[in-house]
Amino acid sequence: MNNTIQIRVQQQTKELEIREFDGQRVVTFKDIDDLHRRPEGTASRNFRENRERFLSGTDFHDITPEKFQSDEIRRFGISSPRGGTLITESGYLMLVKSFTDELAWKVQRQLVNSYFRGQASQSNSLKSLLQATRNILAGQEIMSERLEDVENKLESQITLDSGQQRRLQGAINKKVCGYEPDKPSRPGLFRQLHKEIKDRWNVPSYKDVLRHDLQDVLNYVAAWVPIHREE
Repeated sequence: MNNTIQIRVQQQTKELEIREFDGQRVVTFKDIDDLHRRPEGTASRNFRENRERFLSGTDFHDITPEKFQSDEIRRFGISSPRGGTLITESGYLMLVKSFTDELAWKVQRQLVNSYFRGQASQSNSLKSLLQATRNILAGQEIMSERLEDVENKLESQITLDSGQQRRLQGAINKKVCGYEPDKPSRPGLFRQLHKEIKDRWNVPSYKDVLRHDLQDVLNYVAAWVPIHREE
């Protein structure tokens, strides 16, 4: 990855190191003086004279030994052991308002478009990618919910399998016969209970009970009391 950009200053091309702090691209007073061909200390003087107009965290960041180690301070291109100041795009534009010569306009345009806005373009691309990813994930979540709804609807339409049919018939047999295997069959009671199940769950046969209704039918059979018993 290239960590510098080229700024055309008159007939020369200068390399400006890309520095970022707190998610923003920043420059130093020395960068500004060098690129604008101003005497050393010009940018810092303008800053001190108008200090009350600059917002900390928006237009500039103070890099001090209390907050950063010496090697971290040097990483930002600041050589003073006391630390220094990093200038954001808004701070830079405020500082160079008094620079009205032709060179100043050309340098400003290059810095804004190639340096500061270059980061914004990259940031916007990342934001777009992040939003697209979020949209995909949201779409997947919606699709998952819809698939779950479809599965639930399909499940609600599935009738008993053979094992579940035997389970229900066994419960009916036990209820009607009273758990006495030698007791004679009672066709009337079977018919009565089968009919109540069919009517109550609106099915042509107890075998056509839907799976999700099975437990309710079993509970009904367990509590069932016939209207009358055959002798």
